[in-house]
Amino acid sequence: INMKSRRNSGTGKPTHSRSYPRGVGLDFKKLPGLTLMSYIDHHGVPVRNEAPPSELAVAVARHFEAMEVDEETVINGFLARLSAGRELGPLIPPPTTSRMHHAQSSKDVHEYDRYAAASANYARSTAYFDGTAPGPLVRRRRRSKNAARPSEQVAAKITRTNENGSWILASVQRFYAESETYDVQDEDDTSKLIRLPWTHVMRLSTGTEGCFTKNTKVMAIFPETTSFYRAIVSKDPVWKLPKGSTAPVVKELILKFDDDEDGEGHTPHRRVPARYVIPLPEAYFHEDDDDVDLVPVVYSTNV
Repeated sequence: INMKSRRNSGTGKPTHSRSYPRGVGLDFKKLPGLTLMSYIDHHGVPVRNEAPPSELAVAVARHFEAMEVDEETVINGFLARLSAGRELGPLIPPPTTSRMHHAQSSKDVHEYDRYAAASANYARSTAYFDGTAPGPLVRRRRRSKNAARPSEQVAAKITRTNENGSWILASVQRFYAESETYDVQDEDDTSKLIRLPWTHVMRLSTGTEGCFTKNTKVMAIFPETTSFYRAIVSKDPVWKLPKGSTAPVVKELILKFDDDEDGEGHTPHRRVPARYVIPLPEAYFHEDDDDVDLVPVVYSTNV
């Protein structure tokens, strides 16, 4: 199917046909909406913000059908990755000094350089990250995909300042994708709705993240309250395997809260369910895509 025929002659914007392409054997309509959005974000497929899952599936199927694939390049590149065992950069380590001394001829070094360059080029050309941070539209879609769901408990910032205790336990009533705002209810006062921007809402822990090691700075609900306060993980977490599960989890964490000293100046260790321990806001909202090093790594075989 000619994808260009799907465009309006005047605007260049894609039309929103619901006709599923006959030439695609895969049924993308069976995939979850989040999976379809991941594909759309990865390949930059144009879709409407309010598009339903059926329309997303058609857009993905049409893009998939229009892709031109060089099978030989894909297979050779896959084998290069498989044998090298790395994702980016030269896919095999440079020759060591001892290896260089025992090389029978300079041909060994030349073969390494050729293979490393070819595999590195393939890895970079097929990697998800192309050296540039994602644009606003991709970021918006990602935030919408990862937004908290209705009735989900979250941490919500209800004050304009950053003082300790400004984040409280709340439940989501609705997320508005267009404005990227939430309606939430305070768990201690369900009589009114609070409208908050997405930067004032954090999802709670599942206990499987593995990021709360000893000495990590966090926020957590202080015992017998519904407010989050700054603390530090004072002991390494204990991982447990729930019955019938294959994924280990941390059920609780041992913390020391800021400004929690007793009369003798000692800060007690307090047990808090892992669900109610979250990263500091600056860590939670940080996007790894912004940590971009555009200077390529240069590997030298000279000794």
